Amino acid sequence: MKNRWLINIFLLLVVLSISLFLFLKPTQTKQTKQFEVSTLSLGDFDVVKIEFPSRAPVIFKKNNDNWDMLEPIKGRADQFLVQKIISIVATSSSEKLPSNDLAKYGLDKPAVKLKLIHKGLEEEFVFGTYNSVTEDQYLLFKGNVYLISGAYSEAASTQPIELIDKLPLSKAEQIKEFDFSRLEQWQSKHLKLTRNKDEWKANEGNSFKQDEMAEWFDMAWVKNQARSVEKFSLDLRVPYKSFDIRTVDGKKITFLRVQESPETQLFRVDEGLLYHFGSDIGFTMMNPPVEKPKN
Repeated sequence: MKNRWLINIFLLLVVLSISLFLFLKPTQTKQTKQFEVSTLSLGDFDVVKIEFPSRAPVIFKKNNDNWDMLEPIKGRADQFLVQKIISIVATSSSEKLPSNDLAKYGLDKPAVKLKLIHKGLEEEFVFGTYNSVTEDQYLLFKGNVYLISGAYSEAASTQPIELIDKLPLSKAEQIKEFDFSRLEQWQSKHLKLTRNKDEWKANEGNSFKQDEMAEWFDMAWVKNQARSVEKFSLDLRVPYKSFDIRTVDGKKITFLRVQESPETQLFRVDEGLLYHFGSDIGFTMMNPPVEKPKN
């Protein structure tokens, strides 16, 4: 009986010793050192240039805090996609290698070069091949080679037309008036809608509810992105129906209704771009919730 008691005491001491050891043992977590690729900031640049070996470069320029594409298509750029391209300045890498053998990393004949420019000063990011183990991509910047996600070069390699803003109106264009009077469904009413600090008014003979009008404007024009956008050569011989939108600063924006079905196609004259919408939302864009007043 005494021996059993001694064995139990011994086992208890062993358990307590192991528990104390595990409690006092410092936690060791393997941490991979990360190297910042740059100390630059997203807002440091006003020109972005993307160069390819076998196609025309893509050039963006900042205009009043908004990005426009200058080449190869002129138009408002998708702000989110441009920021995604520029965000390479904030990335980090688990590797920082010397650049004494560029061919080893495919950097002697790069697939993409990204140039970020501010007041004539240029920062160049050069993309090479992919690492066969990690599937990350080699990047050359300021004499060092890094391994980073391939998402940055993929974003920079997006087809230019896909980098154009798909909103028919920019957020900077403060809308004051819609003139639908030339569309056949509104010719008899000569429909014009005026907006002043989110309060809407219609010309004589037309009425609506403020909440319905606000919902229509938000859904059909503020948040409504086109399915796609394309450059379009207008055939001036075709008598397209059109409508105008005027901004607070006096700018007139004219849209031509090129097609209604099976999809709605609206051509923005000043941009030379054709916007493609589903037929239902296209119908809504040109038909605000206006009714004849009851007698």
